[in-house]
Amino acid sequence: MKEVLYVLLPQFAEHEFPYLTQPLRSDAMAMKENPRYENKIVAASMAPVEAISGFRLLPDYTFETIPGDYAALVLIGGYGWQSEAAERVVPLVADAISKGRIVGAICNAASWMASKGFLNDVRHTGNGLEQLLLWGGERYTNAANYVNAQAVSDRNIVTANGSGHLEFACEILALLKNDDPKEIEMYKTFYKMGLVDFAKMVSKAKPRFYFNTIGLFTTDNAKMVAFYRDIFGFHTEWNGSDPNVEMTLGDSRIILFPRNAFEHMTFQPYAYPKGTNGTMEISFDVPCFADVDKEYERAVSMGAKSIFAPTTEPWGQRTCYVVDPEDNLIEISSFVE
Repeated sequence: MKEVLYVLLPQFAEHEFPYLTQPLRSDAMAMKENPRYENKIVAASMAPVEAISGFRLLPDYTFETIPGDYAALVLIGGYGWQSEAAERVVPLVADAISKGRIVGAICNAASWMASKGFLNDVRHTGNGLEQLLLWGGERYTNAANYVNAQAVSDRNIVTANGSGHLEFACEILALLKNDDPKEIEMYKTFYKMGLVDFAKMVSKAKPRFYFNTIGLFTTDNAKMVAFYRDIFGFHTEWNGSDPNVEMTLGDSRIILFPRNAFEHMTFQPYAYPKGTNGTMEISFDVPCFADVDKEYERAVSMGAKSIFAPTTEPWGQRTCYVVDPEDNLIEISSFVE
């Protein structure tokens, strides 16, 4: 079990890390049977560290005794990040970044990261750009990549402002792969909405069916994969030999399946249209009229057969049609002039 290390300096902000520590050890209803991570506290010494509220926590490690292998180093904000003790954290962060480990910094800890040059190569946020510039001085050279957001994750470095502790936690949970992404999103939604509104959301009647995909029957998978990948930007992990090909474009999905394999699977023959298939179409939206013409010319230049050149219809849509290598109709259109 790997450890997540929390760096606490005197007068730390204790509200900034429970959203992270709790889901590492428990699920919604009970303790995890086999947690992947252990929470550990790191401080300047083994003496209790006092929070802003006056609560005190006992460290597990000092800056000099942290283990060589751990999952993440999380710097918790508070009023101690301009103290002498903070200087002793510099080699810990430098080592973690050099080894590609997850590093989190929230509130004043993010400003401290800017002051040491640790945010100069990543997108980031913090307690406002003015504070990062004030704390960072000449060491902070990446104001162009400041993002005005609750939390930002880039290249294993997660930063957040002082009110972004929930978003901060969820970004780190995602990098740790502690839970399924949908579970992490549900966790964030629950605490953002509150129990009453969350219960209303999840209790809404679910539809009987959810749309799955469009399936295209093929005679040449390789040619079809190249067509949809190169012209329309679909992605696939197809190995080049399996009969079933799944291709995705954002949240959309198509399946390619050889006609002979489908007949073999279902134990019966089928009749297929000859020439251009007028029984269905696949339709793509583009941002504006000019993009219809541009994408049409691009598709035709890359081998798509033209059926209907770009035309503006009376109902305000500019549209055109081409066909794929299996003669399935494809529409490219826009309603935005």
